[in-house]
Amino acid sequence: MSFLTLAYFGFFPVAAVGYFFLPARGKNIWLLGCSWFFYLCAGAEYVPFLILTTLLTYLVGLRLAGRGGRGTLTAALAVFVAALGVFKYLGFGMSLVKDALALVGLDWSARVPKLLLPAGISFYFFTAMGYLIDVYRGRQEAERSFTRCALLLAFFPALLSGPIGRGRDLLPQFAQSHPFDYVALREGFVRFLWGACKKLLLADRLAVMVNTVFAGPEKFGAAQVVLAACAFSIQIYCDFSAYTDMALGSARAMGFTLAENFRTPYFARSIADFWRRWHMSLSTWFRDYLYIPLGGSRKGRGRTYLNLLIVFAVSGLWHGAAASFVVWGLLNGLYQVAGAVTKPGRTKVRRVLRLSEDTKLSALWQMGCVFVLSTVAWVFFQAGSVGGALAVFRNMVKPVLWDVGGLAAMGLDRKEAAVAGVALLALLGVDVWSLSERPCKRVATLPRAARWAVCLMLLLAAAVFGSYGTGYDAQSFIYFRF
Repeated sequence: MSFLTLAYFGFFPVAAVGYFFLPARGKNIWLLGCSWFFYLCAGAEYVPFLILTTLLTYLVGLRLAGRGGRGTLTAALAVFVAALGVFKYLGFGMSLVKDALALVGLDWSARVPKLLLPAGISFYFFTAMGYLIDVYRGRQEAERSFTRCALLLAFFPALLSGPIGRGRDLLPQFAQSHPFDYVALREGFVRFLWGACKKLLLADRLAVMVNTVFAGPEKFGAAQVVLAACAFSIQIYCDFSAYTDMALGSARAMGFTLAENFRTPYFARSIADFWRRWHMSLSTWFRDYLYIPLGGSRKGRGRTYLNLLIVFAVSGLWHGAAASFVVWGLLNGLYQVAGAVTKPGRTKVRRVLRLSEDTKLSALWQMGCVFVLSTVAWVFFQAGSVGGALAVFRNMVKPVLWDVGGLAAMGLDRKEAAVAGVALLALLGVDVWSLSERPCKRVATLPRAARWAVCLMLLLAAAVFGSYGTGYDAQSFIYFRF
């Protein structure tokens, strides 16, 4: 059940009204039942994995609060990592073994079993592991209520694609009774609408161009391929941040607050800053539970760089079982290492040239560099294979700049391109606005007439100009793959 389906539009009001009108004792039980039903709609075969994960997390948490120690935590984490490895990476691992044996002249072929990949498993596994590590470290009390522990993993707005929750943020909220709050409902509704507009007007429209060009880059001119690569950078931001907006909006309408996941990442002035703004719940998870335990920046410059590369390689592998994802992750790590190594030299050059880093021109230059570097890395993310990414890059430098057919050949006619252009300008305006205040919260506090005007405008824009029709799939959020 995706956010942009009639099923969800029927499910959410029932879930919210039931939660608000039930007595305090029944609220969490109702919310958990709704969350498990939401997951059931994704696939009945997935539910046992979520319930088993919940039982393991709950029991191990209690064990760690009692007599359990490092061994208990290690065993639990090993189970999660092993399960994730089998479900997501068995085929990839077997292909690596096959390639390694081929290098020494051995031919080995084994049938890769087709395993079920439960929806959202990467997200609720990471939530569970983070919770258990925090309990072991003494930063989080073990949750005695099974219902609240289950909600930590299964709360339906964040279940399928995050944000990745932290026990210390969510469990206290589940311990409270949230009465109906009209202001929170308005704010959540506006944020949900804005996310829907980003998805339907921009992300899904750009996806047509991106998928068309990446499927056969040799058919297009160099400028068209470059345009498609840039379009994917915008598409993935709009797609994932739209999902996050709708998740946070749904939760906020019921009185809950989920972690922010994006903060204008393409306004970043370095790749390191980009990753402090992009998919923040995952970035901070890797920082707290992998980078710092590896030594962080405490063991010398060389070790710091190595730790960065390890973290981003693992991050790439988390996104997908393919070499192209690992390359994408390593590129982002190498960008940061290169930035740290060259920083003293760049500072000296600016001093010699008397260039201030605080000027608008410098900021625009740095943001442009971040966009270009991230776009290069995103090509590996989207292409699906290293060979496919290299084919895209080869076609970026061929003599033909623009092949016959123009935008129409890329899947967008002039009207579609015009809608995408207007939506992109609106996105830019809202992102600039968000640097000074929270736009959705501000809209929710406008006078009634102005507030309804904005909401009706967003509804009409999504209904009239949204991407629908043949081939449209409401489940086609990019991060549903992970």
